[in-house]
Amino acid sequence: MTHSSLLGDLIDLNEVLDADRANELDARRQRDRRIGRTLQGQRNKPIRQLRAWLHEMDRAARRNTGTQGARLYHTLGLALLLAGVLTGWGLASAVLFYDGKQPVNIVNAVVVLVLPQILLLLVWLLTALPVRVPLFAHLRGTFGFLNPGRLAGRLAGLFARRETQGLATLWNPDNAAVLAPAARWLFSFWSQLFAFGFNIGVLTGAVFLITFSDMAFVWSTTLTVSNEAFQQWLTVLAVPWSELFPQAVPDAELIANSRYYRFEEGSLSGGLAVELGQWWPFLIAAITCYGLLPRVLTLAFSWYRLRHHLRRALCNLPGAPELLARMNSPLISTLAAEPEHAMQFAAAGVAGVPHGQAQYALRGPVVDWSGACVEAGEVAARLAATGIEAQEFLPAGGRRSTEEDRELVAALCRSKPEGVAILVKAWEPPMLDFLDFVRGVRRQCGHRRPVIVLLWGGSDGVSASDRDTWQLTLGQLGDPDLHVEAVGRPA
Repeated sequence: MTHSSLLGDLIDLNEVLDADRANELDARRQRDRRIGRTLQGQRNKPIRQLRAWLHEMDRAARRNTGTQGARLYHTLGLALLLAGVLTGWGLASAVLFYDGKQPVNIVNAVVVLVLPQILLLLVWLLTALPVRVPLFAHLRGTFGFLNPGRLAGRLAGLFARRETQGLATLWNPDNAAVLAPAARWLFSFWSQLFAFGFNIGVLTGAVFLITFSDMAFVWSTTLTVSNEAFQQWLTVLAVPWSELFPQAVPDAELIANSRYYRFEEGSLSGGLAVELGQWWPFLIAAITCYGLLPRVLTLAFSWYRLRHHLRRALCNLPGAPELLARMNSPLISTLAAEPEHAMQFAAAGVAGVPHGQAQYALRGPVVDWSGACVEAGEVAARLAATGIEAQEFLPAGGRRSTEEDRELVAALCRSKPEGVAILVKAWEPPMLDFLDFVRGVRRQCGHRRPVIVLLWGGSDGVSASDRDTWQLTLGQLGDPDLHVEAVGRPA
């Protein structure tokens, strides 16, 4: 699975989900449940489920926008890589130009070909920080027009057709909350691809000129800099490779013999002009260490983050969580006149359960969430009809603190129950604190222990809409051992 195929499926899924909203909900529910049943082996792999659902859809109804977007992504990436190579080659040829008259100033070469690389790398590191610092955010906006990746993004927007956005879907402001991180790392990947090509071009141009011409390097500056100070500065710069390649660290003799004074044309502090070509190992090592190698790392990191955020965006597109819930809803049982799958957690004690009710055989405490159990006797009788014998009702949620709920879960799981039953008010939608409670039960009680959410509707029963709300929300947890039961006759 490559990030380009993920990108194409993301574009297609966004387009198909947007068009699918025009279909009736019941038709979508039946279709997605049918597809979901064929994908039960992947129910804990939402990305694979979504991609499989996408490819199950009618291909004739799709415009292959994703394929075109992925192709444009590759085209722009290749164009940026070539542009970087040509730019680097051209800059190296200009800086290292030597006609046999004026030697190449190594100071100019380092200042133009190496120091900007270090500064740009620092800027990238600051803008890549996950923490939103206002100063860095302003810096990113100020220099954004110099980012080759953002320039490529603007160019990609020009290729979008009127009826589709294609690759520009990633920076669509309507879905900025979901797609903005992926777009940001796409721009970063493109910019690092350009920088990688640039360094390849610089190194290729420098090696070509050094190999096929008799270049002479000197060092010269208007500033008052002694040979010792200049050597110390170069030694610090050469620390990363000084142990591996000591020949690429200029020594005191080379520095003294290659100092150039232009007011007496052609004069050098020493007379050993033959040594003037020995600066090239230092220059190649500096470009490689401060230019090419860091860009290889930033390119790989940008690729990894782009892939990560594409995967996250695929599951969080508008309509994707609801689609996953519809596909996984058959994995959540409900109390119906004729249940599709009878659930049996113990071999004994189920023969007397009337036909049409879920076959449970559980005996133990029942968690009473947020004061759902107002009529303990009636609730216990209804639970007994499903094979659940409530020995006691343990309060949780509501006005109780999170710490108290954690202690309750720990004590409950220490007793190693065959299953955990949680009674809730069906007319109240599941909130985040309840979902956190269920996750806590799953973490502490284990993944093979069933968790049964019991919907209590009181005297009015449980309506179909309330049951669907609980099913869809709990289905997003992706827990195959999580079950929903309506206690009593549905309304």
